[in-house]
Amino acid sequence: MIQLLFQFVPTSTPLWVLAWIFLVIGIISLLVLILYTKYGRESSIKLSFITIVIASFFLGFGLHFLLLNLGL
Repeated sequence: MIQLLFQFVPTSTPLWVLAWIFLVIGIISLLVLILYTKYGRESSIKLSFITIVIASFFLGFGLHFLLLNLGL
């Protein structure tokens, strides 16, 4: 089992790095949205919409790139 974990090599290293960067950006923007809606003084529909779009874009592509590297 441990040998299988160490034998994994991503098929495309730039895609692997880009996937993790996109996932981190998506998680950070999602946390910004959560903190803004919880502690924000006034609710801005524009900021909420932009943050939701950015988070979904980066999380979607990050997950897609990870799955591509895993061969799924």
